[in-house]
Amino acid sequence: MLRVFAIMLGSLILLACASRHGAEETTNQTSRSPAQQAVQLYPVEVGDKHGFINSSGKLVIDLPPEVYTVREFSDGLAVIAVRVPGTRGRWGFIDETGKVIIPTRFNEAKPFSEGLAAVVVSDEEYAGGKVGYVDRTGTMVIKPQFDLGGSVSDYSFSQGLAAVTVIDKWGYIDRAGKVLIAPQFAVAFPFSEDRAVVGVYREGDYSGEEIWGYIDKAGRWVVRPRFSHAGAFSEGLAPVAVGEKVGYINKQGQMAIPARFDLGYGCLEPLASLSAWNFSGGLAAARVGEKWGFINQSGEFVIKPAYDCAQQFSEGLAVVGVRTNGVWRFGYVDKTGSIVIKPQLTHARGFSGGVALIGMGMSDDELLMNVMRAREAGKPDAEIEAEFRKNKMGFGYIDKSGKLIWPRQ
Repeated sequence: MLRVFAIMLGSLILLACASRHGAEETTNQTSRSPAQQAVQLYPVEVGDKHGFINSSGKLVIDLPPEVYTVREFSDGLAVIAVRVPGTRGRWGFIDETGKVIIPTRFNEAKPFSEGLAAVVVSDEEYAGGKVGYVDRTGTMVIKPQFDLGGSVSDYSFSQGLAAVTVIDKWGYIDRAGKVLIAPQFAVAFPFSEDRAVVGVYREGDYSGEEIWGYIDKAGRWVVRPRFSHAGAFSEGLAPVAVGEKVGYINKQGQMAIPARFDLGYGCLEPLASLSAWNFSGGLAAARVGEKWGFINQSGEFVIKPAYDCAQQFSEGLAVVGVRTNGVWRFGYVDKTGSIVIKPQLTHARGFSGGVALIGMGMSDDELLMNVMRAREAGKPDAEIEAEFRKNKMGFGYIDKSGKLIWPRQ
């Protein structure tokens, strides 16, 4: 039964990672040609196999059974991983017809950005390996020489630079692989609007907690590290946390919106992330007390705080969540605050190309509570596992009207 639960969680993580939207999707789109932008495909699971659907919900790529992992398309190519006996799998790339363009020969691969993709190679099957970069032909244009720095980065290029690790310090390289900003940071994130969020440790502080600031593309401090959390710039402003309060700074580091909102993380966000707070279309999610609403760039609420969590807008709609008796449900609001899709989903992501990834069925918490109650009631394991399979969360895609386009009804 625990194995089934692990599989379910793995599917959640895979599909969540495979559906990056909002600012990240915009960054990927900017490096595509017009022809590539016309095609938008979304990863799905068909039984034990993987594939991709189009925005109408039609299965257009049906991958063979040996493919066990896929990622979203970027720059017209998508990461796949195949099972290879005696290995942990091999990674490569397919095009939008499903044809393998870059053979599955890497220990790991990351999505393309600005024409390059990070790949991991290793001389030993279970060693960490080194990070290099390939172009769209599969040619290794930056030799594998950088270290794996954990899961905080996909080593993507943004505004011509990519954050990489040397031993345990982060710096930045250009598209030729030249180190432009020396490795010196505890953590580093992609550039946005000519600024990058970086974290450093306080001198003499051995707690392992970073403080955050911003650098420019020359590696100069624009805003020296002083924030407990910090987010990327969008529409000229960046969310920062001063203690347990959140405000916004401008690109010169001046506080443009005072830190008067309460620190909190958006719906289904990883801990310490402020991505939910980014401005999009002139609005940003913000929290007062236990409720979330949306503010304008003057810091005024234009959608009153009424939700238990919220995400940034994407394509005119934002995910909002409500929690009742410990159970989460998610829906979408528009920029007037009107509920477009009522909170009834167990998982929801931002829209991309008019389509959003959603979850249906019971959430993880509900499933665990059901399992505990069933065990207390003395139900046999086989019956518990059958109920678990029946009720576990399934994933699909909806359009902006809330119509389910996958799986088809």
